[in-house]
Amino acid sequence: MKKSLLLFTIIFWSIYISSAQGNKSTEALITKLSAEMKTFMNAESVNKLKPLLDERLVFIHSNGMTEGKEEMIQHLKDGKWKLRGADMKESTVRVFKNNIAILVGKGTFHAVNSATGENSDMDLYFTEVWSHEKAGWVLISREAQKM
Repeated sequence: MKKSLLLFTIIFWSIYISSAQGNKSTEALITKLSAEMKTFMNAESVNKLKPLLDERLVFIHSNGMTEGKEEMIQHLKDGKWKLRGADMKESTVRVFKNNIAILVGKGTFHAVNSATGENSDMDLYFTEVWSHEKAGWVLISREAQKM
């Protein structure tokens, strides 16, 4: 009986530690992909951005404008909007069943106003939902609100 209990305890903790380590590496990867995505949100880097976006993407801007993948890519190519960079103040990632990750963060986004050509900075609170597909992790939804 003691041996069975000991064996069960060892197996349980091995699975728990392995799962926690797997989630930590996934959390770090999602944080990295999110940061990379923000550097690719301009006409010059749009081809690097495409593989990170799901075909069914729903991208909701802080002003309420909603885009799908193709609209977003076209708007970037046309210069309708351009992200110059983002300074993340904080972010957390939660992983569900190893195939869905939700990143919630706060940061200052540095954009170019397409109407005036002027630089603008926005403090945003945002949520990104990532899905693990055959080709890797892709963004399936994003929503931002002004702080």
